[in-house]
Amino acid sequence: MSDDDWLVLPGTDRTPVSIGRVVTSPATIGTFVLLVVPFALGWLKSALFSPLALPSYVLYGIGTAIGDAIAPRFDFWLYWIPFLASCVGISVTIGFGYEWWRERADDDSSERL
Repeated sequence: MSDDDWLVLPGTDRTPVSIGRVVTSPATIGTFVLLVVPFALGWLKSALFSPLALPSYVLYGIGTAIGDAIAPRFDFWLYWIPFLASCVGISVTIGFGYEWWRERADDDSSERL
């Protein structure tokens, strides 16, 4: 079983995109930067909070609420670990969707020729 087997579409033997391509996709990297950087700037200094940090703030708030229900005595800085993991998950999902869409667009354009 190769690394790309989990990406094979059901009922086909075709892999739409590779894992390496998804992880290094501009959509993946851009989404991760957009989720983490505005929130990190606002976390370091509250004067740097911007409206771009709102989606990250919601993610961090959900993670904090879940973490507080599980173990209420953790420091807030520990919630950065699930926050960063959720940001990676969201970024990879968006990157996969983008690369899959690009692959389909390339296939459609080559069929027209």
